[in-house]
Amino acid sequence: MGKNITIVVADSNLETCEILNDTLSAEKDFKVAGTVGDGKAALELIKRHDPDVLIMDFNLSTFDGIKLLEKLQEVKKRLPEILITTAVVRESVLNMAYNFGASFIIQKPFDAQTVVERVRQITNRMPELMTRTPAAHERSLESIVTDILREIGIPAHLKGFKYLREAIVLTVNDMDIINSMTKVLYPTVAERFKSNGILVERDIRSAIEVAWDRGNIEALQKLFGYTVSGKRGKPTNSEFIALIADKIYLDQKDREWRQGRT
Repeated sequence: MGKNITIVVADSNLETCEILNDTLSAEKDFKVAGTVGDGKAALELIKRHDPDVLIMDFNLSTFDGIKLLEKLQEVKKRLPEILITTAVVRESVLNMAYNFGASFIIQKPFDAQTVVERVRQITNRMPELMTRTPAAHERSLESIVTDILREIGIPAHLKGFKYLREAIVLTVNDMDIINSMTKVLYPTVAERFKSNGILVERDIRSAIEVAWDRGNIEALQKLFGYTVSGKRGKPTNSEFIALIADKIYLDQKDREWRQGRT
């Protein structure tokens, strides 16, 4: 197996640090050198331990994640592999992170096991059973969305299933469309299925309620983090569509970036 993979975690959220520390430390070949919520402290930790991987959010105290990446390039001849975890999903932010050498960007909230998988990928420690085949990369966007909706427990026979799938596909292809749900997104989906915007909105709402009330809780937790509870209520249509679309969009960006580096 070789030497341990040394990891530094920089995130201002204490709970996130604890979850990542516990999950990563449970891997026999991983060693967490430290977790910090401060950009300056993270820089010192990296200089001291020379980690293989830096897992970081942009939201850090003293100086933010972008400043930390700038400082790293000034003081380190060999940069660690960089894995970004962030709730911010904007084209400019993604491009900036990749320009600084980020290998992966994972949207928050995330499943900690996904981070383990990404660390193994960027350090070439991916077990054979966990590697993805070329066929998986070449799947159509529609089939990817279909799998996600089925996994979270939305029955395929519901009208809202096909409306949601189409809405998510449209949003992945044009992230700005989510800002015009009533005027653009619903009418576009309605035209595709010879319906109307009001019915599309209603049936999407019904499908989301089915998922939230009777769906796969574990799958929902992976997508929505710790918000799957009766106390917090269901996400709006736009929140539900945007979160899934953002996840797929980031996965696509990751694949494009990885392919560009090979």
